[in-house]
Amino acid sequence: MQAYEFIEGYEQVVARFGMWPSFHDGEVLRIILDRVPRLPDGASVPSVEIHLRGWIMGPEFAEDGSYKLHNDSVVHLLFEDIFEFELEGFNQQNVVSSLNLSLCDEPHGGRDTLHVELKHCYQFCCEFKALRAKVIAVTPYVKPSAR
Repeated sequence: MQAYEFIEGYEQVVARFGMWPSFHDGEVLRIILDRVPRLPDGASVPSVEIHLRGWIMGPEFAEDGSYKLHNDSVVHLLFEDIFEFELEGFNQQNVVSSLNLSLCDEPHGGRDTLHVELKHCYQFCCEFKALRAKVIAVTPYVKPSAR
């Protein structure tokens, strides 16, 4: 099994990009940490939601001289039952060199575990482990208008 196949709904991402992208030079647009009680007994399940912009870079150039971006999108991911969470350098841009996923050799509490690393490019980086993960949505990127 590829590590991205651990993520429920990964097929949405593959359908949009034609493969599982590396998210090289992608950008974390939003990150939400939550510990609201989610279990029937009132226990909290720590989670992180990430809105990650990604694309497939083509060999063609746009009018402004930059590489043409294909399928420029925002992938909204939810990771639950997270632990060993580290976040550093959240700033005005949050570019990552890649989204690295791997399955842990030793399960956590007997359950499969996904290791997630948003590898730094410019200050921002994030790393954690999760017992569950899913794609919430994949939507075309829309450049925000100036306020």
